[in-house]
Parts: sequence; structure tokens; C-alpha cells
Amino acid sequence: MMSRCNARPLVSLHPPDSLLGMFLFPIRLRKVLESIYDSNMKKVLVVQSRTTPEMIEREQKNFRRAIGALADITFLSALDERLAWSTPDEFLEGIDGVIFGGSSDFDFNGGRAEKDPARIMSIIILSRTKSFVSYTLAEKIPLLGICYGHQLVANMYGGDVDHDESQSKFGAHEVCLSTDGMEDPLLKDLPERFLAQYAHKDSITKLPVGATLLAGGSKCKFSALRYGDTAYTLQFHPEIERLGTTEHGPASPHASRIIPLWIERITA
Repeated sequence: MMSRCNARPLVSLHPPDSLLGMFLFPIRLRKVLESIYDSNMKKVLVVQSRTTPEMIEREQKNFRRAIGALADITFLSALDERLAWSTPDEFLEGIDGVIFGGSSDFDFNGGRAEKDPARIMSIIILSRTKSFVSYTLAEKIPLLGICYGHQLVANMYGGDVDHDESQSKFGAHEVCLSTDGMEDPLLKDLPERFLAQYAHKDSITKLPVGATLLAGGSKCKFSALRYGDTAYTLQFHPEIERLGTTEHGPASPHASRIIPLWIERITA
């Protein structure tokens, strides 16, 4: 319940080997490094769905800035078919929270042809990560899906994701918390209305099964959702302070509080 308040270039379906060094994936490596980590430091796993070194590094930089000293971060690529996605317990051991990031490379629709490689790869990622996401929900491992990650989880739980031009947008737009959102442990201290950074073509057009609507807006029907007690997804990007130049709108300081709050309040 709410309160008052063009054609893209073809992309490869497999990441080049040169990108693989940007991720700390085998997980054995992380375990070797655990002796270096502060044993009291929370550990967050960020799953990326990007293909170019520039965008991978930019996203990693944004998450490092947003998380700061609150947690150690490990990055994995959803494009890495060599990982044991069907047995997520192996690389979620010792992880306190998982973030599924965005993607400017892939769409579930995006106004593309049905057999466009970017749409095909989205179906592959969806299939590859389904057991992973289901495991986090079943084991109550905190999950935060952002933009593409928001749509990915919705797809798994019966939420329609489509290219709705009336909801597609780029830049700062208003988010309005629902009554549930204003009472939610993660969002309750945010203003009822605040700005957030959006960059998406596809949108959720039907509430997923088991999801609680936490926020929406005039340009986004399903801005924030919660599944159970520990899984949250957002259509906007809380890890980004401002998209593009000032012509796309102001910064979004209230939205920027969400990731630190998620680590402090929701992760174990």
C-alpha cells in the first residue's frame, strides 16, 4: 500500500580471459586471505553482470566507496560459467551478505529483438543464478539486488519484467516510501520522499510472489521490494551518488545511506 505520498552492438556471451583477473573468484583464494582480515569485519559478496573492464572497475569503485570500512568485499562475475553456481553453499560460506549489481550490457527485454544476444545472456544468467538466490533466501543470507539484480530476483518469483517506456529513465527521480516502507527496518529512518539515481530500460510490471512493496513513485511502480526478512531489491542505484552530469539531476544523499544501513542492520 502506497502512502500519500536503439539498437545496441552485439555483446559476447562469454567474458574474455583478460576480465577474469578483476574478480577474486576462486573462493579458495578468499579463504587463504581470511587470515589477513579482521575476524570481526563483515564480508560482502558482490555479483557483477558486466563485460567491459571500464564498467566493471567503475562499479567496483562505487561499491568500495559506498561500503567503505564497514565490510570486506569480494567480487564475482555472473558471466563466469566455471563457478559452482548450483552449489552456492561452497562460496557463500563465511559471507554475511550478497549484492547483485546492475548491468548496462544485458536486458530481459530492453526493446531488443527476442533473439538478441543481450536478452539470451539474461536468460542464461537467470538460470545460472536461480539456485544461488534461492539458497540465500532459504538460509536467510541477506541479499540486496540493485537494478538488474532487482529485475533478476523478480523474474525468479513471478514478477513480470518488461520494456515499459513510461518507467524507463536515467538520472535522479523521486522515490516514495509505502506504509510498509516507512515501517521497514532498513528504510524507516529515510524521508518518506527522497531522490535516487536510476538508469534502466526494463521495469517490473507485476508484483512478484511473496514480495512486499516498500517504495514506488510516479516514474517507477516497484522501486523497492522485500522478500521475507532479509532479501531486499531496488530498481535504483544506492551505490551511485550522481549519474552523468548535473543535467540529469542532483545527487541523492538519502539513497546513499541504504547500503551502509543494510550492512549495519540486515547483515549478520
